[in-house]
Amino acid sequence: MTARRKVTSASHFGKKSVVDGCKFDSQKELDFYLRYIKNSGYEFEVQKNLVLVDKFPLGSHNVRSVSYKADFVVLEGGRIKHVYDVKNGFNSYAIDDKSQLKFKLVAQRYHVPVEVVVLRKNDFKVGVLGTTKKIETQVRNNIDYEYSELI
Repeated sequence: MTARRKVTSASHFGKKSVVDGCKFDSQKELDFYLRYIKNSGYEFEVQKNLVLVDKFPLGSHNVRSVSYKADFVVLEGGRIKHVYDVKNGFNSYAIDDKSQLKFKLVAQRYHVPVEVVVLRKNDFKVGVLGTTKKIETQVRNNIDYEYSELI
């Protein structure tokens, strides 16, 4: 019997592309970049690797670090303003347990939540997951807001 790979929205719908020298894992990521990030006036990084747990020694070996690749990190004055992860929805099909754990570790280490974005025709929904109380998603039409307005 062969093992089957779990089909997720990322593995099923991803269409990779390169624009402006930046690599995008899906058409939705590219659309979010073109509509909201590129001309926002903020500094930003695409596919930014954030270290969550540093490499550490274990006996005569090392345990690898744990990292999270954010779709977009928006900066203001050299500080992180937003960490965005573009998804197809807010359900467990779109956001697996591994992603949710990494979102919590980002918040713990960087003191900024990962904002899950679901792109729509004329705007986007944004939400923060993993808090002790459920936070309602909000509809936005630009990234000129503080994450504290969400929580």
